[in-house]
Amino acid sequence: MLPSDAVKSRSRFAIALALAVALGGWLIWTSIGGSLETYSSPSGLITSANGTTYRLNGTVAPGSPANAAERAQTAAGLRFRVRDKDRPAVSVPVVYRGSVPDAFRDGREIVVTGHMENGVFQADRGTLITLCPSKFMQEQAEQGKTMPGGIPGESTGT
Repeated sequence: MLPSDAVKSRSRFAIALALAVALGGWLIWTSIGGSLETYSSPSGLITSANGTTYRLNGTVAPGSPANAAERAQTAAGLRFRVRDKDRPAVSVPVVYRGSVPDAFRDGREIVVTGHMENGVFQADRGTLITLCPSKFMQEQAEQGKTMPGGIPGESTGT
């Protein structure tokens, strides 16, 4: 038999090791949690099951409200449609609550996280992101404005 100090030492080591493994597993799970959501276009959501979380990517269909930021703060939420980039005839209605980026407008590409519920995409609060079109970034570079990542036309600041 082992002396009691050796048993205590091994027990403490086993407990510490188990806690370290559990903490490591939790950190890995939370760090990849956002990447477990599937990106989808409106045409991909038409046959989706209720409750599955998706990151919807498409363009804002014409007819979105001009006061989007105000409507997104109401109980009814901001209601608009997202069109498929490859098949513009296909769109999905979206209900969103939370902050709205200044660049939100008809024709702008967006990504929003949420789930389908009775044919309507219920967006999670605060997940609406607008994507800047590359044309805009190129125009800014041609005007000599500072661009991230060393894009040609970056201002030297002198």
